[in-house]
Amino acid sequence: MITTPKPDARFFCRLMALALTAIVFASGARAGESAGPPAVAELVAQLSASEPAMRLQAVEALAALGEAARPAVPNLVQAIRDEDAEVRAAATETLGRLVAEPDTMIPRLAAQLDDSTSTRRGPMWAVVGFSLGHYGRDALPHVMPALKSPSSATCRSAMLAIDRIGADAHETVPDLIAILQRNDAETRIYAINALRAVGPAAKDAIPELVKHLSSDDFHTQYWACRALGAIGPEARSAAGDLVTCLRSGVASVRRNAAAALGNIGPEVGQAAADALIEALSDSTQPVRQNAVVALGQLQPLAGKAVPVIERLLEEPSKFTPRAPAARTLWLLAPQSPTPVMALLRDLEENDEPWVAARMFGEIKATDETVRRLVQLLDATNVWTKQFAAVALLEIGAETQLAQAALEQLAQSADEETRESAAASLARLAAESADSPSGQTP
Repeated sequence: MITTPKPDARFFCRLMALALTAIVFASGARAGESAGPPAVAELVAQLSASEPAMRLQAVEALAALGEAARPAVPNLVQAIRDEDAEVRAAATETLGRLVAEPDTMIPRLAAQLDDSTSTRRGPMWAVVGFSLGHYGRDALPHVMPALKSPSSATCRSAMLAIDRIGADAHETVPDLIAILQRNDAETRIYAINALRAVGPAAKDAIPELVKHLSSDDFHTQYWACRALGAIGPEARSAAGDLVTCLRSGVASVRRNAAAALGNIGPEVGQAAADALIEALSDSTQPVRQNAVVALGQLQPLAGKAVPVIERLLEEPSKFTPRAPAARTLWLLAPQSPTPVMALLRDLEENDEPWVAARMFGEIKATDETVRRLVQLLDATNVWTKQFAAVALLEIGAETQLAQAALEQLAQSADEETRESAAASLARLAAESADSPSGQTP
């Protein structure tokens, strides 16, 4: 059995150095291809252009700069009152992402919650809602009154803000439950989605959400499944209705009913686990995929799934990729050789190999597994080679060989190969820095 070593500081330093070298190389290979983005001062000047298209271009260029655009915030604040709706929408979105000038921006955004002007980003009230949500709890004093507005645009905008605020908006749950009892089906969906974002603190909404699982509108069923799954174990009373959705809903409802049962956990009971085993034979691949992941979350109840998952993993295209099913099978039957074989096939067949590579870090690796991965370092396919190296680093075996392979790929003449290998090195270096004593995760 391979044991994961505890790399010393030299290992981490080398990995970080390789990552930085690869990134510099990948960036340097493109040097000179463009003159680079305009300076912030130039873009600020362009915000005063007479043509709306030029002003819009300036706002979008500032948005692309991220934090570097912060000196332009006062000018962007002015731009949210631009006569052109597209400029206003772009400036509103950019300021939200920067969470800029909360004392000024939150009241100004709240004043636009009912703006129904159409833009290419959607109605203005939607842009405003998402931007307001970036300000978190500070926005709630303006969001909560809007939930009681007779204007559907204002109400929906506020619920989009809650979608971004998430669990910190738990005090909005009573108002969201009241909205679920209205006759406006589309607005109800916004409320269900907001409850999903609040998560476990939305448990008081469970009875209303369960009612909507039997809706004639599959969109409503879809979002009700997602909301109940986000609430988690407290939603165990919904298990029976979710099983009904799993067996009789449209494909999108079935796959989200499966995910919800898994997220609620073993409290759903044996009947739900048996229904998920049945769903492994569903005609739709995403339903099978969600069902197999859910069974991994119901370990005490899912023993009967082992032979079914083993058989399906040996058939082509039953799970795409195979990695999530392999993980569930390993959780249920740690001694089975099938999970490793399935992950190796994902690497060799380029079926989302990055997922398989990460999964090797979660299962126990034998000497034979490591030997097979080392052999794949000589693969002619660069993706197989790259993610076999990542898998070895995840396991913590043959790390020098794996690093050398990634370093070689990070100097490839192919831009996509260079950037992908550099990204793998950078991610692994960052995770080594975050883990205790620099140990490779």
